[in-house]
Amino acid sequence: MPLPPLRLQLTSPPQTPLEAALRACSGSLGLVLAYSCSYNLLLLAPSIYMLQIYDRVLSSRSADTLLMLTLIVAFTVVVGAVLDALRRAAMGRIGGWLEDRLRPAVLSACFEYAYRSDPARASEAYRDLATLRQFAESGASSMLFDVLWSPLFLGVLFLVHPLLGVIGAVSVLLLSGLGFAGDFLIAGPMARSVAAMTRSQGRFGMAVGNVHVIRAMGMLNGAARLVHQAAQDARSEHEVVQRRNEILMLISKPVRALAQVLTMGTAAWLVLEQSKSPAIIFATTLLFGRALAPVEGAIAGWKAFATALAAYRRLNGVMAAVSPATEIEALSDRPKGSLIVNNVGAALPGSGHSILRGVSFRLSPGECLGIIGPSGSGKSTLGKIIAGISAPTAGSVLLDGVDVLSVRDSGGGCRLGYLPQDIDLFGETLKDIIARLDSADLQKVIEAAKLTGLHETIVRMPKAYETAVAGGGANLSRGFRQHLGLARALFGDPHLVVLDEPNASLDYFGERMLFDAIERMKAANTTVVIITHRLGILAATNKIAIMQGGAVSAFGDSKEVFERYLARPQVGSRDSARPDSNRECESMQ
Repeated sequence: MPLPPLRLQLTSPPQTPLEAALRACSGSLGLVLAYSCSYNLLLLAPSIYMLQIYDRVLSSRSADTLLMLTLIVAFTVVVGAVLDALRRAAMGRIGGWLEDRLRPAVLSACFEYAYRSDPARASEAYRDLATLRQFAESGASSMLFDVLWSPLFLGVLFLVHPLLGVIGAVSVLLLSGLGFAGDFLIAGPMARSVAAMTRSQGRFGMAVGNVHVIRAMGMLNGAARLVHQAAQDARSEHEVVQRRNEILMLISKPVRALAQVLTMGTAAWLVLEQSKSPAIIFATTLLFGRALAPVEGAIAGWKAFATALAAYRRLNGVMAAVSPATEIEALSDRPKGSLIVNNVGAALPGSGHSILRGVSFRLSPGECLGIIGPSGSGKSTLGKIIAGISAPTAGSVLLDGVDVLSVRDSGGGCRLGYLPQDIDLFGETLKDIIARLDSADLQKVIEAAKLTGLHETIVRMPKAYETAVAGGGANLSRGFRQHLGLARALFGDPHLVVLDEPNASLDYFGERMLFDAIERMKAANTTVVIITHRLGILAATNKIAIMQGGAVSAFGDSKEVFERYLARPQVGSRDSARPDSNRECESMQ
């Protein structure tokens, strides 16, 4: 029995939002093309006008003919100007429409790409959206339509006489070659100049941000020298660019003028030798100018076009690399917080060096785990993986049976709370920061603030929860920042909370408030993971995990682990060597 023929079904990759948006505005771009066609055709009117004056008006000496020709050409010139304005306005509207439509998708894609791969490229891709809009609004986009009509004007020159067409074509090719050669010659120095200037500005910003330390340690002159050296490098490369531009200008301008003279001289020779109409001298001059103008404009706008094309490729690449998040089943309300860490491993990207190896444990809803260990043992990395901040290279973390990464990707971040060591505060006001930039009910914000003892302090401020926070809270004390970070982590009744050194900047009363908050979360079946070097906070835990060299060396009930491993001097925590650690041990027992 013969086998049925094999049929291959090729599937094209799905469109990115950028490609879909460009396809959606194809009709508008077609209208702009129609405007450009009409505009460029009407540019022939002045040349035809000159020919008609010499052939009809001067020979007939008819004022009526001159008046009618002038009115007709004047009308075409006005219509052409209107069409030019319309197409520029249309391109501006298209650019604005693209930005408005794509902004949410671009923001989402850039955030996801920054998390998965490269934050620097994600930031650049976000700026690329504005670059595309600026290109659409600029005159360079219109020149792309005009340059298509340069062959038409050259063709008319060939029809007048082949020699005129050859002069025009050679001039266009020569000027185009000079333009592209110029871009090639200045690309390298320009890139080095921009890089050096960026380096100089970065060093200056770093110096300004640490000026008190730099001045106190007598480092001002050294910092100024570093900033000045990078600025000098940028200046040197910029001078190279400027000199090469001057040389190219010195060549291109005489070439342009010489071509114009040759065109006029050739037209005059044709009048003398071949009895052509004297009008061709003026007509060919106008045609030659119209043939060169789009090319010169395109050369001048080539850099803008190349920048926009590179921006499109980067932005489209980022959006293609980020697949849309898939929906997951809703997590149950009660019980919640069941946590399974299954054989989790992590390695430094590109090096293969293991940070975590085979970490596994299980927590029931409402349990609190304390993770301790020496610096570099992988505690903070494990905390980020449990909170869904980072992805493991091996294993998985399940929250109520669902991968914590899926919880995060599907918009379930409200179920997770996280306090990092280095606290970054995002938001315009205290309410925005605590509510995680969500327009939440103020009462929920107050509840989270009360958990960390912030409410009384905030209500004493002139604007209370609407108090503005400038510069990411850099002017706030570290203790107040830690309280805000805690309130943000506890906001919204999360299923899982991971706290990395939560009591690092808290005083005695702040630690007591933290104890009470942990107990309330445990009572609400919220699972809590605490990473710490200070053993006193372990009194609030149900279980303790000791980490050594990226692996869990001990895990169990808090009292059992404490009596077996932490009551002796050789504790895997640097706080164990301190005089007060024994008192902390006794308080726990």
